Amino acid sequence: MKTKIFAMLFAGAMAAGMASCDLDPKVYSSMTDDNFPKTVTDADALLTGLYANIKNNSGGMDDRFANGAWGWPVWSIGGAGWYGYNEITTDEAYYLNETRYRDFTWGAADNSMQTYQLNRNITRATRLIDVLEKLQFDDARKKRMIAEAKCIRAHIMFALYDMYGPVPMTIDPEKAQDVKYEPRPTKEEYFNQMVKDLTEALPSLPAKTQNTADWGRCNQGLARMLLMKLYMNDHQFDRALPYAEALKDMGYTLSADYFEPFRNETSNETIWAIPSGSISDNEFFFYTIPSDCNEVCGLEVAPYWGVFTMTWSFYDTFTSGDVRKKGIAPTYKQYVKNSQTGRMDTVLHTRYNNPGERLQYGPLVVKYFIDKQLSSSGRFHQVCFRYADVILSLAEIENELNGPTNKALDYLKQITDRAQTTATIPSDIQASKDNFREFLLAERGRELYLEGWRREDLIRFGKFISNARARGKDAKDYQVLLPIPSKVITQSGGIVKQNPGYE
Repeated sequence: MKTKIFAMLFAGAMAAGMASCDLDPKVYSSMTDDNFPKTVTDADALLTGLYANIKNNSGGMDDRFANGAWGWPVWSIGGAGWYGYNEITTDEAYYLNETRYRDFTWGAADNSMQTYQLNRNITRATRLIDVLEKLQFDDARKKRMIAEAKCIRAHIMFALYDMYGPVPMTIDPEKAQDVKYEPRPTKEEYFNQMVKDLTEALPSLPAKTQNTADWGRCNQGLARMLLMKLYMNDHQFDRALPYAEALKDMGYTLSADYFEPFRNETSNETIWAIPSGSISDNEFFFYTIPSDCNEVCGLEVAPYWGVFTMTWSFYDTFTSGDVRKKGIAPTYKQYVKNSQTGRMDTVLHTRYNNPGERLQYGPLVVKYFIDKQLSSSGRFHQVCFRYADVILSLAEIENELNGPTNKALDYLKQITDRAQTTATIPSDIQASKDNFREFLLAERGRELYLEGWRREDLIRFGKFISNARARGKDAKDYQVLLPIPSKVITQSGGIVKQNPGYE
């Protein structure tokens, strides 16, 4: 029961942000003169509301007017949210609708305000932190709430930085009272602010939160994961190492069963997850399971859309004995009513025979528990950061600093042993750093498939653009970043400058 307390609060925060509802969002998602927090209870409600920006289901987040309708929080798989964008621009996933990102045809005219609008929540977090610092209440609780707000602010900044590079940020509480367009900070200024927020937050955050009332709230594991990834993506592997080693010492473990973290919400492999709830939940299967898919999932209702699949080329990188392959469905059955007999006939969809609209692009990903009674949103959690990523990161860091070494290979084998694929490691993997990198990048893809890390990994390994070109895309070097929405450039009067290549 304790693990559900914050899950219900989280669900409330998410529901308040949904553009399709006429609910008053003042408690959760916005900060105005009318609802400016005057008590700890007010501030706590707004803190909970900040979590709506790192949720996993799409909605307005009270920012629906930024683009006329919908918004994409950080962990939404749909559209152009950070998570979805990090998959559909890569060799790992195929998205039927977002052709511009799939085919690298996006340009300066494309409007990604539905994602960029997360930027305003940097300011909201700043205002909330200022309020918390001025309110008089229990010191330990105050430090904890400020730490959460800083961690959420850094999490949002991390996603925006990954997609756009440094964006305008309002960190000064005085400026947060009357926000005006300001020039984009330098990469160093923006990067250092994320590091500052996370390092200041760390001491006051709980360590591990499995099976506690704090499950789903920011914890030390999340802060360390973000710090580790920030430094790794910036190729500062020596600075990433202490955070990776600290995570190793926190007591997380690899589950014996690869799929256990996706079935068991509070698995000891999971460092941070978006908790399950009862109001507004994970849309993973709304996007990944087609509406005519019944038997493969044992569904009592059919999901809706299913526009998101793995690609066949990526599927083919898994060997037949790879246990992780069990979370990928290369076939599925559809029930069709026979007009002559009135009975339900079974139609088998496969890669080569009657693939239909979906399997012609790739197999279905079914690594999570599937809610058999809900279609658009299932009552299940979403794994965002897990210990397997730490082990693979330790292998990468060791290789970059000292490799190729037996220590790096031993880390890698922890992952391949569980997947039963150690025999597939090339005999010359330790011949050079590049050889180790090549296999490690492929192995990260297989271990973390459809968890939101593929694009970031490809960029860090220097393969994002070349990988796209190898798939026949006319990818430009500058497309490692998205353009700043033209609306922002225009409304700022040119104060906010465009990313190179999109001018």
